[in-house]
Amino acid sequence: MQTTSQRGFTIAALLALAGCGTSPTPATRPTPSVNVASTTSTTGAVKLSTLWQSRILLERRDSLILTLPNGSKQLQRLGRNALFTLAINGKNLTVTLDSLQLIPASPEASKEATGTTWTGSLGAYGKLENVTASRGGILVEELTQTVATLIPRLPRGGARPGDRWADTSKKSIRVEIFRTDDQRTAQWLVAPAMDREGIRVVPVQVREAFEQVGRGASQGRNMAMTAQGSRSAQYYMTLDGRVEVAMVIDSAAKLITIPGSQQSIPTMQYSRTLIRYRPVAIKPPSE
Repeated sequence: MQTTSQRGFTIAALLALAGCGTSPTPATRPTPSVNVASTTSTTGAVKLSTLWQSRILLERRDSLILTLPNGSKQLQRLGRNALFTLAINGKNLTVTLDSLQLIPASPEASKEATGTTWTGSLGAYGKLENVTASRGGILVEELTQTVATLIPRLPRGGARPGDRWADTSKKSIRVEIFRTDDQRTAQWLVAPAMDREGIRVVPVQVREAFEQVGRGASQGRNMAMTAQGSRSAQYYMTLDGRVEVAMVIDSAAKLITIPGSQQSIPTMQYSRTLIRYRPVAIKPPSE
């Protein structure tokens, strides 16, 4: 059975076979394009609901391709199925991890992370701020980045089809065994409203480019990692400001090195994530 420190750190394991939570800094304010919805003219604009509860089923699948020093390649497949409960009340957000299944299985790590609650607030453009987790640990740190992708970042005044805007961020995050400086630029677009499975939705799309530089250790060996990648996501939002479903695709080219040696491991990582949202009835306040 894998322990939490061993859970899913397949890159480190393969490196051995080959022989070889800080707080984010404030992001820069998004710069809207000319036709982004203003805070005073929101007719027809879609906004993120400020009173919303949902059960969220997330399914993520990863493929990692490592090029080993002898020129051979190794393919590793990872995955996770997670069930969250999301609650937004005004600017306050709470997300609880109700269950987690890791692929390959790691019951101990899943158990340690299950029950974690993240709290935060929605700032300008829907950016999550002051996010804190009720538990620590490497896996919880990783999942914090997942929590941040559960909702789109929308202008406070809402956005209409055709609106575009951009934002940038710079923060420290956990990427597997690596503590990483992450910088990214995102371009957002609102597509025309459409009918999807009998529901009128507005697609909110984002394309991100990111760079990462990190350091970590495995089996007593210090390692360094650099990466460049992209993320594309599409959130299908209902007219009352909830997300119905979201799809996310990530790809990254990484180079993992061991300082002081001549070894380096080029790695390609691809992931697909499907997120489904199921509303939870909000109970009226008791009299």
